[in-house]
Amino acid sequence: MLTACATSKKTVPATASVSYGPEQTAIFTSTDQVLEQSFNWAKAKALSYAHDEGDPVGAWYEAALPDREAFCMRDVSHQTTGAQIIGLGKHNKNMMMKFAANISESRDWCTYWEINRHDLPAPIDYASDSAFWYCLNANGDVMMACLKMYEWTGDKDYISDPVMRNFYDRSVNEFIDRWQLQPESIMDREQIMNKPADFDPGYSFHSCRGLASYVENFGGLAVAVDLVGGLYAGHEAYAAIARLNGDRKGAEKAVRTAQAYRDLLETVWWDADNNRYNTFWTTGREFARGEGVPFLLWFDAVADRDRIRAGVSDILSKHDWNIENQSYFPALLYRLGYNEEAYRFLTTLPKADRADYPEVSYGVVEGIVAGAMGLRPSASTKSVSTLSRLGDDSAEIRNVPALGGYLSLRHEGSTTSEMENNTETDLTWHASFAGRHDTVTAGGKKYRTTVTEDVNGNVISTAEIKLPKSKKITARAD
Repeated sequence: MLTACATSKKTVPATASVSYGPEQTAIFTSTDQVLEQSFNWAKAKALSYAHDEGDPVGAWYEAALPDREAFCMRDVSHQTTGAQIIGLGKHNKNMMMKFAANISESRDWCTYWEINRHDLPAPIDYASDSAFWYCLNANGDVMMACLKMYEWTGDKDYISDPVMRNFYDRSVNEFIDRWQLQPESIMDREQIMNKPADFDPGYSFHSCRGLASYVENFGGLAVAVDLVGGLYAGHEAYAAIARLNGDRKGAEKAVRTAQAYRDLLETVWWDADNNRYNTFWTTGREFARGEGVPFLLWFDAVADRDRIRAGVSDILSKHDWNIENQSYFPALLYRLGYNEEAYRFLTTLPKADRADYPEVSYGVVEGIVAGAMGLRPSASTKSVSTLSRLGDDSAEIRNVPALGGYLSLRHEGSTTSEMENNTETDLTWHASFAGRHDTVTAGGKKYRTTVTEDVNGNVISTAEIKLPKSKKITARAD
């Protein structure tokens, strides 16, 4: 299937017992008016896709081709962070639970690729358990997104609910075996597997029942680089969830398997002669080029910085990416330190053709708050990280739902940040600043910094600051 505005009025500080409506949630202002306009457009557009009640499926938002009245696994996985930021946490959880609940042996350990508002598999992608459309990347993508949502919310259902745990367990065991996705045998798999008795190669619900990529229009595709990357990400997420549940053996096994997928990428898929990754492995047992590298980086499957940079160059050298891929670029490029390139996508996406595709608005919200503002909470470590990538501009995001309450953040240029913790949890604030700074002053104290570099070589200085609940602290890089 490749293919409410913020206001500036003052609000009463939130506590964990306070719940804000859409107008007071995620209020963004900036001296960069283009950036502020992009956020306001994205928030209003994203909220227009949200449905709170009245549908059999429960709370949901559109995450598929417009007007389908449905949500698909890939799109939801990539819209969750933006949705959480603007107050759609219950929608995220409901939709992820729907995907998890419908995993089934009769579908060869797939779930429903796309669910509609009637709480049914969308007919455009499903006829029966033996005839449906499905991309095999999706199980890993969902696991990765659910781990992110636990970190953002602290909601333990994401890591311990029996329905969710069953989905995770099946996705790294039976699902892998049924579709021959093991690191040691994936390169030998057939293009079409688990064929029904009445298999018809001309019927898309038979031939596309288990696609080896999110790229759905390349014939003869047996394995794709984005599938290997998705399997890596899924096992990494499973390992983190297992550790959080005290399952040390399960975590260790998943880490070993994830590393095996990464080794496969680095030894088999890397094309040293052309300094890039191959993207498709065909039924003719040869590599071919096409899309896939953005997903490889989205899944954080590449460890070597030179190869990550090569991947970014590969992405930026192509100028006709579809709108789905473009919607991921702001958050992805900011994370890797390509701030100018990320900003360009942030501010042009609202005017792009097909800007009505739901992933776009959610991607812009995530790109601004998690990317340009660098806001990232972590329930597992009881911390929050920030980094201004705004240059000389200032910006503020107020009342972001996180960790059972709200977080607010203001950056004044790249040297001053103010963090407000309106949750019920004392946090450690990882306050990061662009450039080399030996100390950071906060609350009348000086904190020594740890100096690192991002993938693009930007120097970053980080101080660890205690941020009690219901407190606001200003930090300045010295």
